[in-house]
Amino acid sequence: MTDEIKKFKGIFEGLESAYGQTVKTDQFDERGKHKTKSFTVSKPPIDSLWKDHLKGKDPALGIVPINKENKCKWGCIDVDEYPLDHIKIIKKLKQKGVDSTIVFRSKSGGAHIFLFTKNFIPAITMREKLKTIAAALGYSKSEIFPKQDYIRVDRGDTGSFLNLPYHGNGSTVRYAFDDEGKSLTLEEFYDFYNKKVLTEEKFSEIKVKNAEDKNDDFKGMPPCLVTLLTEGVGKGSRNDCMYNVGVYLKKRYTENDEWKKHMHLYNEKYMSPSLESHEMDRSIESVGKKDYQYKCNQAPIEAHCDAKLCVKREFGVGDNVPAPEIKDLKRYMSDPPVYFVNIDGKTVEVDSATLHDPEKFSIACMDQIGMPMMPISKSIWRRLLIKLFSGLEEVAAPESTKLVTQLKDLVTDFISKVPGKEMKDIKRGISYTDENNTTYFKLTSFWNYLIKSRSWQEKTYPKNKTVRLLQQIFRAEEGFPKVDGKTIRCIIIKKVDLESITPTQHEVKKEPWQR
Repeated sequence: MTDEIKKFKGIFEGLESAYGQTVKTDQFDERGKHKTKSFTVSKPPIDSLWKDHLKGKDPALGIVPINKENKCKWGCIDVDEYPLDHIKIIKKLKQKGVDSTIVFRSKSGGAHIFLFTKNFIPAITMREKLKTIAAALGYSKSEIFPKQDYIRVDRGDTGSFLNLPYHGNGSTVRYAFDDEGKSLTLEEFYDFYNKKVLTEEKFSEIKVKNAEDKNDDFKGMPPCLVTLLTEGVGKGSRNDCMYNVGVYLKKRYTENDEWKKHMHLYNEKYMSPSLESHEMDRSIESVGKKDYQYKCNQAPIEAHCDAKLCVKREFGVGDNVPAPEIKDLKRYMSDPPVYFVNIDGKTVEVDSATLHDPEKFSIACMDQIGMPMMPISKSIWRRLLIKLFSGLEEVAAPESTKLVTQLKDLVTDFISKVPGKEMKDIKRGISYTDENNTTYFKLTSFWNYLIKSRSWQEKTYPKNKTVRLLQQIFRAEEGFPKVDGKTIRCIIIKKVDLESITPTQHEVKKEPWQR
């Protein structure tokens, strides 16, 4: 391992058992750009992959920041907005007192805002810190890496990867900026990293500057509103902002409609230009309705949402905290497939049938993460699934988890464990292979063997589907040989060569429900 690879690998160290790659497809998006497909390789990211990445060989290397102990030593806010002023982000981070971050340019021109630690810290700790920073910057909807608080490595979960910077090193478009907004070479980045990397103690001391600490106008106010009123509200967002300010004031000033007077005061003080009297009348009327709540999922406060901090505020969202959001979906390519759903950093593991049904999925969430989903119609759920599947990440599974391999092994065991010596032995529940290498057995006998093995998914693949698989994989046929003068219905596999049967030779067609 060269010193350069050792340095780079040491900084972006993560999960040791898997890595990610993103490749171009033949399809194009609405902007005319190639669509991409991401997949996870369940193998260690060996040194040659790091070397190829820095050389600029495609595909670029993606690393999962969270390791098998559910810890990480780096995290990232993925700002996927265009056009983007990276220098403005750097300045804003300084203003917020978070100057230990390093801003990178992503491949598409967005921003990756990194925090680095010298040693591994709990992933949940890194995520919470980055979410607070993202909300303060107005990027609360941006993806946070690591995406998960924990991962189930023992169940095939690999977390989510982030494509690393400096792909192509000297010719890269994925580079870091210094504090002045100057792009850095890889060697310059190493020096800059050494200035920014944090001990666990220094990491815990990071605190986003809050204007409410010095201003009574912001007492107990949701952090989103504090940020907006401090930094200024755009002309097109004033009405929506003032509605939410009105909700805050109504919670704070409960006697004699005092909140209405304060709405006018806040309008004059914080809206630039202030709203006209007729606009204020509409806002006050809206807030005055019985069912008033913050519009957390709407602009302009949505971008600055920090729900966990907001619930602690005296006049925050209280019990009306926004529902948890499904971030992404991964499919573990076993037979049948297993899905890992990321909900606000928590992972839910489900099968196809559970994922397809919102009620079943809600129960799975309740059982696994103690967080049932809000009621949702099946039509809305289907639309959400379509959206999630458009960005589906696939994780390769070992051959032993593949259906073809499983059935091949079971057929092999059934035929070879207690082979019959003559045709009539199939009446005893075992198989018989004649001199032409043709094998005979009763379906009921084989099916009972499958059930007793406890390794066959009989609910997913009942007897009729299993027969079809035998036909597809082994070219099995139904036959009616005579034994002792009586006709016996059985399965016939002609000239079976168990060692040569592979998934590539006899591909299993997907059932309609699998498509």
